[in-house]
Amino acid sequence: MNTKEQIINEALRQFAEKGYAGTSMSDIAKPLDISKAALYKHFKGKQEIFDRIIEDSERRFDDLLENLSVHFQAKDAGTDPEDVRFYAGINPVKLSSNVLSFVRFAMTDPYSIQVRHMLKISQFQSRELGSLYTRRYVDTMLDYDTKLFGELMKAGFMKKDDPKQMALYFCAPVFMYMEIWDREPEKEHECMEAIRKHVSHFFEMTACER
Repeated sequence: MNTKEQIINEALRQFAEKGYAGTSMSDIAKPLDISKAALYKHFKGKQEIFDRIIEDSERRFDDLLENLSVHFQAKDAGTDPEDVRFYAGINPVKLSSNVLSFVRFAMTDPYSIQVRHMLKISQFQSRELGSLYTRRYVDTMLDYDTKLFGELMKAGFMKKDDPKQMALYFCAPVFMYMEIWDREPEKEHECMEAIRKHVSHFFEMTACER
């Protein structure tokens, strides 16, 4: 591991414990046994380190989402046609498997855990970071599911309803059980099973007969 990677890992560790605002460049440098000045040879400042952590985390999620046929588009763009085709032909077992793969990665990948904890703490230290937390862990998925459900309804694969409301019904229990798991790791299997049942029930309640 090179010096730059060591800096990122140490910064992430401290951000996850104390938040972005609670961590200084000196705090990051000390455990690495390097000077604060040496830190600035690799990064312009704390913000650049933070931005790099977010970029690295998004790349990890992009690789996972590609395998799940989830491709986020710009906010004013529609759903990727490939995603619509994939989810139009999905069954409840496969849908549950996809959701659980996403949840398992988010909750067990060490890097992703630290990033989530970093943002969870930092959201109370800065309005901007609070908005980032909401956008990353709530709005992005709700917006994606709202658009996807709308397309599936138009194509006759999902019962007609308010797409945004259905996205809320679908996502809210998943988010809730992820929060429980985060606070009480011993409930991992209980939460996974609850999510599986929820997704299967949602599919049976909303899918049109094929």
